[in-house]
Amino acid sequence: MRIGPAESRVPAIGREPAARSWGEFLGGPLGPHAAVGRQRWWTPLRVLIALAVAFCSFGYAQKSPCFRSSIDEKGIASLDWSGFWQYTTACYNDIIPLFAGRGLNTGGFPYAYSWQEDGLTRYLEYPVATGYFQGIMGAFGRMVYRVLSILPGATPPPSVIYFTITAGFLSLLWVLGIIMLAELAGNRVWDVVLIAASPVLIVHAFTNWDIPSIVCVIAALWFVRRRRPGLAGVMLGLGTAFKLWPLYAFGAFLVLAVRNRRARPFLRMLAGGVVSWILLNLPVMLLYPEAWSEFLRLNRERSWEWTTIYAVLARATGWSGFDASSSTPTVLNTVSFLLFAGACLAIAGLGLGTRRTPRVAELLFLIVAAFLLVNKVWSPQYSLWLVVPAVLALPRWRLLLAWMCSEVLVWPILTWHMMGADHHGLPGWVLNIAVLCRDGLIIAIAVLVVAQMLGKVKDKVEEAHAGRDPLAGDFGPRSTSEADESAKETAAP
Repeated sequence: MRIGPAESRVPAIGREPAARSWGEFLGGPLGPHAAVGRQRWWTPLRVLIALAVAFCSFGYAQKSPCFRSSIDEKGIASLDWSGFWQYTTACYNDIIPLFAGRGLNTGGFPYAYSWQEDGLTRYLEYPVATGYFQGIMGAFGRMVYRVLSILPGATPPPSVIYFTITAGFLSLLWVLGIIMLAELAGNRVWDVVLIAASPVLIVHAFTNWDIPSIVCVIAALWFVRRRRPGLAGVMLGLGTAFKLWPLYAFGAFLVLAVRNRRARPFLRMLAGGVVSWILLNLPVMLLYPEAWSEFLRLNRERSWEWTTIYAVLARATGWSGFDASSSTPTVLNTVSFLLFAGACLAIAGLGLGTRRTPRVAELLFLIVAAFLLVNKVWSPQYSLWLVVPAVLALPRWRLLLAWMCSEVLVWPILTWHMMGADHHGLPGWVLNIAVLCRDGLIIAIAVLVVAQMLGKVKDKVEEAHAGRDPLAGDFGPRSTSEADESAKETAAP
């Protein structure tokens, strides 16, 4: 793993106000005799790995109240979520209930399982790579449960074993992502602390299965940095097979390809993405077409989610417009699509029209943020998608930590609100305030990113890399002279 030379690294202590107090606690700013780059054990990479493992452990502990079980007269343990326990403790996650709810406890292929709900035949509603992952984790969980059931004493419920195994594998993937990010951050390697030790990780690392898609995007950026756009495309195709959002990374690279006349690497990336996505999806598409289309059907027919701008509007005014109550909210779908399409066009115009070439992370952050802000669905764990591009695009520690802490606050407020007024749940206006504060901080980050792209504020990342984008790879300016000219224009008053 290649990290920038020690003499070129930008220390967070002394440079970032949010890190200054910690630096003083640890001994103050770096002195002239500091052993930077000469530590045999506590290298930046090992520190980041230790932080990632610690915060994944915190995330597991945060979900652990949902392990509460009761034991029947036969000594068999079963989950006990009575009294809205999963909401009052804010430990709710999709992994535990969907173990039995999606047939993962019975074995078999995940997309072969179906059930009846409101007169409709339902199937697993996740993209295929996520379904494959769930099926593999389910097989491990059933195997471990059979082994533990032989041992004396009460065996934990199968869903708890499944959750623990899933959390372990997700943690390994997260650590792998942190290892790659240590290289991607270049001379600002300590900014990765904000990702490895993100407060959002505590509440949402194991709320759903989003970490694999995030790691796929990180891997794609890693391959681009190493000038392997075809493999980067493969990782984006794999990420899109886990969750839809990695698809938007193609948009960021398309802007750079058009601006810098880099058609060949983009076409190689696109080809790699299409091939990997088709190879993963084709078996389910052919063998279980109705199950494959369940994800698309559900996204088409579902209404707005609790923490979207549409939900805030409905709770604040009582207006249930956008035909949100109908079986297929056509108007809501159209409005959210048009808003996102307009935002993408604006981002593309900005990326093509700025004097300096925008950085990959800047474009990626703006696209993902725009999607979340105007989309009709913002499942709470989706906020994890923003952590990596936000830190790489705008490493301003205080602002980013403020946003991440607002995400942490939204989660228990949401779960408390979901209990309903009849069970002493929080009123809607409290959730509205939390959501608007969260959205406001994301918009503030986006405004600063735009100002940074326009050269109105200093770009700390380019400044630490001699005016270059460490993530651009083959998508950057064609020659050194072009890069130097871009840096001069950025520095111009």
